[in-house]
Amino acid sequence: MDFIKNIEQIEKTLGYTFRDKSLLKQAFTRESFCNENNRGKTKFISNEVLEFFGDSILSAAIVSLLLKGRTKKYEYGIYTELGEGDFSTIRSNLSDKKNLSSAMGALGLEKYLLLSRGDAKLGIEKEPSVMEDLYESIIGAIYIDSGMDLSVVISVVERTLDVSSYISEAEAPKKNAKNLLQEWCDDKKHRLPHPEYKVLSATGPDNKKTYECGVYIGEKLYARGTGKNQKLAEAEAAKLALEILKAEAKQPKVDAATVAQKLRELGSKNKVPSAEYRDLGETENSTINVKEYAIECRFMGKTALGTGLSKQDARAAAGLKILEEIEKEKAENAKKTLVKSAKKAPKKEQNKAADAKPDPKSADKNATKKAHQPKQKRKTFIKKG
Repeated sequence: MDFIKNIEQIEKTLGYTFRDKSLLKQAFTRESFCNENNRGKTKFISNEVLEFFGDSILSAAIVSLLLKGRTKKYEYGIYTELGEGDFSTIRSNLSDKKNLSSAMGALGLEKYLLLSRGDAKLGIEKEPSVMEDLYESIIGAIYIDSGMDLSVVISVVERTLDVSSYISEAEAPKKNAKNLLQEWCDDKKHRLPHPEYKVLSATGPDNKKTYECGVYIGEKLYARGTGKNQKLAEAEAAKLALEILKAEAKQPKVDAATVAQKLRELGSKNKVPSAEYRDLGETENSTINVKEYAIECRFMGKTALGTGLSKQDARAAAGLKILEEIEKEKAENAKKTLVKSAKKAPKKEQNKAADAKPDPKSADKNATKKAHQPKQKRKTFIKKG
């Protein structure tokens, strides 16, 4: 691929014209391409270092956009409309792999990546991690090319990432988070106790206190929230609790103790080693507020992956998949045995019938043989007087 021919289109898509075109080319160069094409005086440099710079610059650009129009200066410092937790969540969601790869897919620039022949055949340019790396590399290249002008990067980020929608999502729940949580708990599907709010701490001077509130459902502390006043802290806690409850509702109900017992019984019955588990850490679905864990289970030659909001739930989900697979295999084997038996049964019946039915030829032979046999003289016994 002649990258030079595509530079104009790439710049048009980004809305930025590079002064140093070699920086743009480097942003699109994968390490595998360098390993395959660096010979003699020809030296290509991968985008890895630009990706490193871009990761940090992207965070700074996002924070700048979050502060824009949502910060008020007053005599004691600054006041922000959103809390620290909100800003952290928005920044995390905007810069995560899923969002950056989606943005790159919308721009359609991954097709210009310089890859090794092997990577090109595998089509790795469509992998989320590769598209995320490309986005960060481009941001790093723009920052350096613009003379480290963050405002230029901010304008590109604002055009390519949907920052405003993420901010709107964070602002809207603040107004009615407590009502939404109350409705969720009252719903007939859930039937949970009414949420109760408690102030856990209040720190700082009187004119600049930071409150931390907890929301309890029953006796369980579901979430904590912080804010400039008690009302904001309660709203933050309600929002986080609702996120957790919704995530829990999506998880299949699995009795961890029952699954573990069944696996032990199967292992003992079949005289095989106990189930083995491997902790794979957090999944891509994890957020700052709600964590999802992945556990791999291996048992009786089978492997299954389970996820859950706790490692115990993930472990149980993986074990349950193994049990379901074993039951399915058992049912299929029983069905095959039944089919084989059904096929053999008619043949047995035919053989029995054939044995019971007289052979016409044999009957004729017996009749002929009997006809040609000489008649035996009847013996007469005289009773002596």
